Amino acid sequence: MAEFRIARRAPVAYVGLPVETTLETLPADVGAGFEELDRYVEMRGIDLAGPSLLRYRDFSYEGTFTVEVGLALSGRGDRPRVRDPFVLDELAKGHFAVAEQRGPYAWIGGLTRELMTWGESRGMDYAVSGADGVDTWECWYEWYPEPPVESASGLEGPVEVCLLLRA
Repeated sequence: MAEFRIARRAPVAYVGLPVETTLETLPADVGAGFEELDRYVEMRGIDLAGPSLLRYRDFSYEGTFTVEVGLALSGRGDRPRVRDPFVLDELAKGHFAVAEQRGPYAWIGGLTRELMTWGESRGMDYAVSGADGVDTWECWYEWYPEPPVESASGLEGPVEVCLLLRA
């Protein structure tokens, strides 16, 4: 069962890898992106905090869009240097509409739609702009506080979908 709330979030520094995808290929593209990111972080000895994330920079129902698969940095010591195509960035601080659930990842799209509907029915103003069928988000991400487990319905575990609200 999903829980919806407004939460103040602190900024989170992360190392990420941009991935071009579509709605149809998202699970496979994200899985391959995390595998590549995990290899890179291990090879470079980058100090992580543990949680993984998926950040949506833009979004399209019909075409390609970019997500970043990411791993939260530990915050200890200097920020590591990374090479292209890998990036260092930070999730914004601020007030977010948040949906939280534990269950199959296959339902995250539905959870996100429910969160958007929940927020819109309460008059929330998301930090998003759009043109030509593409929405550009200031900060929309999925936060995975624990590694997933394989189940009969695919990967599952806890997830938080977070949508930045305009100040």
